[in-house]
Amino acid sequence: MRMKDDHMQNGQLKPVYNLQASTNNQYLTNYTLAQTTADTTTLKDHINTHIESYNEKPETLTADAGYGSEENYTDLEDKEITAYVKYNYFHKE
Repeated sequence: MRMKDDHMQNGQLKPVYNLQASTNNQYLTNYTLAQTTADTTTLKDHINTHIESYNEKPETLTADAGYGSEENYTDLEDKEITAYVKYNYFHKE
């Protein structure tokens, strides 16, 4: 995965994973690992893993703007999950 630039502006490729974690009342309920840098591409699989593990979907989801994309909003709406996910350009508008 390409990491962020260091202080010398050198981007580096390193063997790392992008960890996604879900909690409920401060308890860890689900985690997934991905090899993509963008969080927007990991949300759909993460939610599907949760549904497969518990045989039910979460009622609500709260996430930061890194997960905000039209595809994710549509997927959460189709699954009838109440989403509190800020979109990327919230503060610019």
